[in-house]
Amino acid sequence: MKKHKKLPLFKAQIPKENLNHALKEAKMDQNFVQNIILKEGYSPIGKSVAIGPLSDVSFLKNKFSCHYNLNKFNEVPRSKQHFVTGFGPTNAPTAGTLSIILRAVFFEKKTGIDSTIIISNLGAFNSRNIALDKIEYLTERFAKFIRSLGFKGELRTHNNFNLLVASSLTSKVLTIKDFLENEEVTTNLYKKLGIQGKDFPTFIDANFTVADILLPAILKKKERILVFVGIEEYYFPKLANLVIQRFNRDYPKQFISENTLVAAAFGHLIEGLNGFPKMSKSIPESSINLDDSPEELEQKILRCDPRDEKIILQMINLVSDWDLKKIMKANKAFKKGGNEWLKFKKDYLQYFLSLKKLWDKTENKKYRFKVDSLFK
Repeated sequence: MKKHKKLPLFKAQIPKENLNHALKEAKMDQNFVQNIILKEGYSPIGKSVAIGPLSDVSFLKNKFSCHYNLNKFNEVPRSKQHFVTGFGPTNAPTAGTLSIILRAVFFEKKTGIDSTIIISNLGAFNSRNIALDKIEYLTERFAKFIRSLGFKGELRTHNNFNLLVASSLTSKVLTIKDFLENEEVTTNLYKKLGIQGKDFPTFIDANFTVADILLPAILKKKERILVFVGIEEYYFPKLANLVIQRFNRDYPKQFISENTLVAAAFGHLIEGLNGFPKMSKSIPESSINLDDSPEELEQKILRCDPRDEKIILQMINLVSDWDLKKIMKANKAFKKGGNEWLKFKKDYLQYFLSLKKLWDKTENKKYRFKVDSLFK
């Protein structure tokens, strides 16, 4: 394979009228979020919830829009708790992916609860039309990047024997109907953009994700799994609890503890630039990501389209290591606008550039993809 200088980003090509139609079909605004909350019966963040020792309502509200079973997470001791999150390595980290990673790093550090981050390389290969060599190159870089941010927990990929076993167990009790009734809202949009994988491999990816969530319960007998996930992927924790119900019905006490329960804390939505419903790793023009040049980042953050100013504020709230006091000041500055808001944007640009430097250090110019590396 030829030497990797810099892997090109995928550029979506789609007629404007078709894109507008697709966006309307997959619009992920506040109405979309509220509809999910009402339909699924999810609860707002309130005084009844805590994540380990962290119970500050203002802080939790700042990080999460709502929750599913979070009020039951602290019913078991810390030794029976586990955090799980993950993402597909289809492009350099966008704001959405960074929010997931930074959240995992923060909560592991502050709570001491066992944690897992999954870089879902084979899942992404199945569910997205992206070359495997690019996915594997990014997988290597993500692993180095996450460790450089201070994550100490389990960090794994999908070419993992334990996942093979767990996904075989979960697939035993799932049906095609389960997957058809639970799919991501962006599926139709991604199909129109030509980046969505075929139906069957997409189901394979979904099953991998369910197995990712339940692996700590199967292998380590954890009884509370907390998933950090975006609201558009609400169906994964739901499917995981469906599998738990069927395990308890068909294989009682064989695979998991009968007390096992999956909870989810749903991150706030980070909208996409240029009218896209969310920042997507698969649609570079929708996002601010770490492969953008310093000049591009300055343009996107400091001189963004007026309609995208609110997205920069969302990133400050969700994709930073700023404390709550500083974040609240940034929110007030946003409302006032002018030089005060510009000052916070300049401060945030410097923070984002510091993340970019860490990402750039993971580049491996000697990288060569070999299929047999997947079997190690």
